Amino acid sequence: MKQFKFTLSRLLDYKDQVLETEKNTLAQLRQTRDGIERRIQTLEREFAETDRRLKEDQKKAISINQIKMYEYQFDSIRRQIKQFKTELRKAELEVERQVQVVVAASQEVSGLDKLKEKQLEEYQVSVARENETVINEFISGKLARESQGA
Repeated sequence: MKQFKFTLSRLLDYKDQVLETEKNTLAQLRQTRDGIERRIQTLEREFAETDRRLKEDQKKAISINQIKMYEYQFDSIRRQIKQFKTELRKAELEVERQVQVVVAASQEVSGLDKLKEKQLEEYQVSVARENETVINEFISGKLARESQGA
């Protein structure tokens, strides 16, 4: 009997490749999102450090120009944080969308895998029946020869 060959193996291979591509895309999007989160955290630390320096300088006598410089730094940091938070929301939406794409691709592959398993089981049952038939024919032939010889 010929070996088992899944009838949709080319489609399964293609869907596996698509799934891997989508997973890689998801990993890249998550990496981008994580980078934005790290940048926000860095800016928040910078804001806190600038605030600490301002309070330290206020204990000493500082000029209005120096205070204005600190205010400019605070405004700049706030604007950057706001910008990155907007980018973060966009990145999170992209990640969520890509997760849905990966889930859909995974379900397609899973469905094909189940179909392959079912076809393999049917093939194995068919092979077992064929083997049983061959054995029965062998035994029948042997018994027939023995009965003719007796």
